[in-house]
Amino acid sequence: MLLKINLAQLSLIINWLFVFFPLSFVAGNLLINLNLVLIIIFGSIYLIKKNIKINFDILIVIFFLFCITLIISSIFNQINIPKAFLYLRFLVFYIICFNLVKEKVFDVDKIFYFYAIIAAIICLDLIFQHFMGYNMIGLQIHKFGTIQKEVATSFFQDEKIAGSFIQNFGFYLAFIIFSKFKKNNFYSIILKSFLISLVSVSIFISFQRMPMIIWIFFLTIYGIIYFKSKLLPILLSFAIFALFINNFSSKEIVESYESFYNNSKIIGSRTFKSYSIMKDEKIWEEVKVDPKKAEYFERGSGHASLFAHAFYIWGDSKILGIGYKNFYNKTREKKLTRETTHPHNYYLDVMVSTGLLGLIILIGYLIILFMKVINFLKINIKKINHKKFDILIVACINFIIFFFPIKSSGSFFTTSNSTYMMITLVILLSQLQKVNSKKRLFKYF
Repeated sequence: MLLKINLAQLSLIINWLFVFFPLSFVAGNLLINLNLVLIIIFGSIYLIKKNIKINFDILIVIFFLFCITLIISSIFNQINIPKAFLYLRFLVFYIICFNLVKEKVFDVDKIFYFYAIIAAIICLDLIFQHFMGYNMIGLQIHKFGTIQKEVATSFFQDEKIAGSFIQNFGFYLAFIIFSKFKKNNFYSIILKSFLISLVSVSIFISFQRMPMIIWIFFLTIYGIIYFKSKLLPILLSFAIFALFINNFSSKEIVESYESFYNNSKIIGSRTFKSYSIMKDEKIWEEVKVDPKKAEYFERGSGHASLFAHAFYIWGDSKILGIGYKNFYNKTREKKLTRETTHPHNYYLDVMVSTGLLGLIILIGYLIILFMKVINFLKINIKKINHKKFDILIVACINFIIFFFPIKSSGSFFTTSNSTYMMITLVILLSQLQKVNSKKRLFKYF
């Protein structure tokens, strides 16, 4: 039945499945996995019907080695072995999409527009819920923590991840805002500034501090690269955003960001000090049995102790790591001061789970990919059209920010994070194609 679908229909289906990824993030892991599987199925049928020979490149080989390292580590530690094998679905997705990209199946313009629309809806819904107490479909604002702090979560309900969602897909929204309002007259600049500031406000009121920092970082880099056309609206959006903070933000939000800033300044030294305490068996035993000392050890945001936990656990298996999603078990086994499923940093998560071997493979992958981008720009900078260049820059910044080493994050191996990494990678790969040499030169900025 499926093999009777023609190539044009298959291409349309694949694009729509890719377009609906943000909605599956809202719906949950079941739909994310379903989306992945359907793209693999329809993508495979497309390649079979077109008699395409499956191609591999060095990056696919390296990612394969990373997956194998994860599986070997899980087998060695006798933990979550079936789930480690299931992580190969991202490798299969990668291979299929890599070959679909070579066939130019993906309509990147459509993908950007729909991602931007979905991000805009969540953005406005979050602001609406923050001020009204309920969102556009009546979902009530949620309360978190011992003091029952009210936090807008939009359609994510009891999950405080709306800010991360907007930060991730807000990159595409920023691109569309600037591409739709190209003029640099007074009214256009004001409108762009206002729209960008709404995105900033929505992330700010989500109480997710790291997405807020990343979003500001993205806008700053984006503005500097396009200083002639985008920097002024971005700077004005910062001014509008500052006015909102000064006049409409609650005391709790401001204090939350202030504590985040204060903790960030000393996170490195505090992590080192916490790890030193854990390495001293006598002192560490005293901390674990004394609630007051344990509370002091976990002071601040708690990230320093988590990072220290990661290094402490990694010390047991430095080369191969502890296996797939085994961090929680280890924190319980060692009776650490905090039990959590991951160390809240991608690199530490990879290092603990797959050891130095997996971490080196991942870093090698990122270096080679980055060199491919640089090499592509060196060769094609005078031939690539302005829009393709802009999409490439957004995708590249997005991918770099995803792997920004010093940010706190969820687990690298969760379905949502691994899928978002693959989405960004596919969009980036779609732009690293040979450019027709007959295309005219363009004005860079």
